[in-house]
Amino acid sequence: MRNIRSLADQIRDELKTKELPDKGITKKVIEEAEASRPRGTKKAKADPHEKQAAAFFQAIEDFKPEYSEKSMIRLDARTVNLLKRIKLAKNIDMNRFIVYSLHRYLEQHPWLAEHIQETIKNTEL
Repeated sequence: MRNIRSLADQIRDELKTKELPDKGITKKVIEEAEASRPRGTKKAKADPHEKQAAAFFQAIEDFKPEYSEKSMIRLDARTVNLLKRIKLAKNIDMNRFIVYSLHRYLEQHPWLAEHIQETIKNTEL
Protein backbone atom coordinates (compact mmCIF):
# COMPACT_ATOMS: atom_id res chain seq x y z
CA MET A 1 0.00 0.00 0.00
CA ARG A 2 2.91 2.35 0.69
CA ASN A 3 4.20 1.92 -2.86
CA ILE A 4 1.04 3.29 -4.44
CA ARG A 5 1.51 6.94 -5.23
CA SER A 6 -0.48 9.37 -7.28
CA LEU A 7 0.71 10.71 -10.59
CA ALA A 8 1.02 14.16 -9.04
CA ASP A 9 3.38 12.82 -6.35
CA GLN A 10 5.54 11.19 -8.98
CA ILE A 11 5.67 14.36 -11.10
CA ARG A 12 6.62 16.43 -8.03
CA ASP A 13 9.42 13.99 -7.25
CA GLU A 14 10.61 14.11 -10.84
CA LEU A 15 10.62 17.90 -10.82
CA LYS A 16 12.61 17.96 -7.59
CA THR A 17 15.27 15.62 -8.93
CA LYS A 18 15.62 17.07 -12.43
CA GLU A 19 16.82 20.52 -13.24
CA LEU A 20 14.49 21.91 -15.86
CA PRO A 21 15.65 24.95 -17.83
CA ASP A 22 12.26 26.64 -17.93
CA LYS A 23 11.05 25.40 -14.50
CA GLY A 24 7.89 24.02 -16.12
CA ILE A 25 6.51 20.53 -16.60
CA THR A 26 7.81 19.14 -19.84
CA LYS A 27 6.11 16.48 -21.88
CA LYS A 28 9.02 14.11 -21.27
CA VAL A 29 8.66 14.31 -17.47
CA ILE A 30 4.93 13.64 -17.68
CA GLU A 31 5.44 10.68 -20.01
CA GLU A 32 8.08 9.19 -17.71
CA ALA A 33 5.83 9.56 -14.67
CA GLU A 34 2.89 7.96 -16.49
CA ALA A 35 5.10 5.10 -17.66
CA SER A 36 6.27 4.38 -14.11
CA ARG A 37 2.73 4.65 -12.69
CA PRO A 38 1.43 1.27 -11.57
CA ARG A 39 -1.37 -0.06 -13.75
CA GLY A 40 -4.80 -0.47 -12.29
CA THR A 41 -4.68 2.62 -10.09
CA LYS A 42 -7.26 5.29 -10.61
CA LYS A 43 -6.51 8.96 -10.74
CA ALA A 44 -7.93 10.83 -7.79
CA LYS A 45 -10.76 13.19 -8.65
CA ALA A 46 -10.12 16.81 -7.88
CA ASP A 47 -12.32 18.12 -5.10
CA PRO A 48 -14.30 21.12 -6.38
CA HIS A 49 -14.20 22.69 -2.91
CA GLU A 50 -10.47 22.18 -2.34
CA LYS A 51 -9.54 25.88 -2.60
CA GLN A 52 -12.44 26.93 -0.41
CA ALA A 53 -11.55 24.33 2.23
CA ALA A 54 -7.88 25.30 2.16
CA ALA A 55 -8.77 28.97 2.68
CA PHE A 56 -11.16 28.05 5.52
CA PHE A 57 -8.62 25.94 7.39
CA GLN A 58 -5.89 28.54 6.83
CA ALA A 59 -8.17 31.18 8.36
CA ILE A 60 -8.74 28.95 11.40
CA GLU A 61 -4.99 28.42 11.81
CA ASP A 62 -4.39 32.18 11.57
CA PHE A 63 -7.14 32.88 14.13
CA LYS A 64 -5.67 33.64 17.55
CA PRO A 65 -8.36 33.05 20.18
CA GLU A 66 -8.19 34.39 23.71
CA TYR A 67 -8.96 31.60 26.12
CA SER A 68 -9.68 33.63 29.24
CA GLU A 69 -12.87 31.86 30.30
CA LYS A 70 -13.84 28.22 30.62
CA SER A 71 -17.18 26.92 29.50
CA MET A 72 -18.47 23.42 29.26
CA ILE A 73 -20.75 22.86 26.30
CA ARG A 74 -22.76 19.82 25.36
CA LEU A 75 -22.49 18.48 21.84
CA ASP A 76 -24.23 15.70 20.03
CA ALA A 77 -22.25 12.64 18.96
CA ARG A 78 -22.26 13.61 15.28
CA THR A 79 -20.69 17.01 15.97
CA VAL A 80 -18.07 15.54 18.28
CA ASN A 81 -17.22 12.96 15.63
CA LEU A 82 -16.76 15.73 13.04
CA LEU A 83 -14.59 17.77 15.40
CA LYS A 84 -12.42 14.73 16.14
CA ARG A 85 -11.97 14.12 12.41
CA ILE A 86 -10.97 17.74 11.87
CA LYS A 87 -8.42 17.34 14.68
CA LEU A 88 -6.99 14.23 13.01
CA ALA A 89 -7.05 15.58 9.47
CA LYS A 90 -5.89 19.16 9.99
CA ASN A 91 -4.58 19.20 13.57
CA ILE A 92 -7.04 21.93 14.54
CA ASP A 93 -8.14 21.94 18.17
CA MET A 94 -11.87 21.53 18.83
CA ASN A 95 -12.00 24.66 21.00
CA ARG A 96 -10.28 26.76 18.33
CA PHE A 97 -12.73 25.52 15.70
CA ILE A 98 -15.76 26.24 17.89
CA VAL A 99 -14.56 29.72 18.92
CA TYR A 100 -13.65 30.61 15.33
CA SER A 101 -17.04 29.44 14.09
CA LEU A 102 -18.86 31.43 16.74
CA HIS A 103 -16.86 34.58 15.94
CA ARG A 104 -17.61 34.18 12.23
CA TYR A 105 -21.31 33.62 12.93
CA LEU A 106 -21.50 36.76 15.04
CA GLU A 107 -19.64 38.75 12.36
CA GLN A 108 -22.17 37.61 9.78
CA HIS A 109 -25.12 38.50 12.06
CA PRO A 110 -24.17 41.78 13.80
CA TRP A 111 -27.81 42.46 14.71
CA LEU A 112 -27.79 39.51 17.11
CA ALA A 113 -25.56 41.12 19.76
CA GLU A 114 -27.59 44.33 19.60
CA HIS A 115 -30.85 42.39 19.92
CA ILE A 116 -29.59 40.52 22.98
CA GLN A 117 -28.43 43.78 24.57
CA GLU A 118 -31.83 45.39 24.01
CA THR A 119 -33.61 42.31 25.37
CA ILE A 120 -31.54 42.50 28.57
CA LYS A 121 -32.33 46.21 28.99
CA ASN A 122 -36.05 45.63 28.58
CA THR A 123 -36.20 42.66 30.95
CA GLU A 124 -37.08 43.38 34.56
CA LEU A 125 -34.97 41.50 37.04
